[in-house]
Amino acid sequence: MKGLAIINPSSGKQNVQRIAIDSIDRILTRGIAEEVTIFYTQKKDDAENRAAAITEGEFDFVMAVGGDGTVNEVVNGLVRSGTQTPLVIIGAGTTNDFATALKLPVYPEDIANMIKEMNTEKVDIGKMNNKYFLNVAAGGLLSEVAHKVTPDLKTSFGKLAYYIAGIKDLSQLKLDTVPLRFELDDGTVFEEDVFLFVVANTCSVGGFANICPHAKTNDGVLDICIIKKIAPLDILPLGIKIQVGSHIDDPHVKYIQSSSVKITRASEPVEDENFPVDYDGENGGTIPVVISTLKEAITLVIPPCNNY
Repeated sequence: MKGLAIINPSSGKQNVQRIAIDSIDRILTRGIAEEVTIFYTQKKDDAENRAAAITEGEFDFVMAVGGDGTVNEVVNGLVRSGTQTPLVIIGAGTTNDFATALKLPVYPEDIANMIKEMNTEKVDIGKMNNKYFLNVAAGGLLSEVAHKVTPDLKTSFGKLAYYIAGIKDLSQLKLDTVPLRFELDDGTVFEEDVFLFVVANTCSVGGFANICPHAKTNDGVLDICIIKKIAPLDILPLGIKIQVGSHIDDPHVKYIQSSSVKITRASEPVEDENFPVDYDGENGGTIPVVISTLKEAITLVIPPCNNY
């Protein structure tokens, strides 16, 4: 086999490079692959552009090494390439929710064994306006926090970076909501005063392992979790419910599934009002947005024992 490794050297400090190089060394020395081309990113869009340049049959697999942002770029590049080159994810970034949700291996020997077996499955991806995402599109407070976490802070503190930014925001939080209008694939239309929303492909978002507990990567639908108007005293109890996945029946939550959703404002925005959105942690601007699923759009390499 021949492989391509796209590595973000800033994800997880030196740990990401060690995992990647050790994995590649095992792949080559064990004769699993005869050649692995290594490409190090230097700036934003490098990973996407390199993946987009892949031609059909050029590589037997492409390895994305980094956090959610790196994996997202590779996914967008693979879609642009028009190939079904199998994707290997090495989750070495700040959260990497998708790799966590699918229990993908993180140790070099396990990664080498997974590539040797080359067990592949088709997985869904999402599309928000003109960008693709593997795990989640979100809007509201979580997006605002994610946008405020600098790359240096993420590299130094990992998941803690999000908690630092989140605590800082919560100390100044007014819990303002925005009236939004949701239009689903079956024609259902409803409006809610929204604090935040997530549209997810897996159960894990932002380090919360059960925020969309019914989500699956191959069911052709996205799981939508909306946090409605909420009092400050209710935040902590709701957060505990989210941790264990028991929040979907909470009165502050609306949980639905749909293959597409159009999200717009339900009323004219006040001056300077903003409702930030993101896709896999990348800045997606603000609403309106149209979010949809592309069924089985990516070929993913997973361990044979995984029940994804």
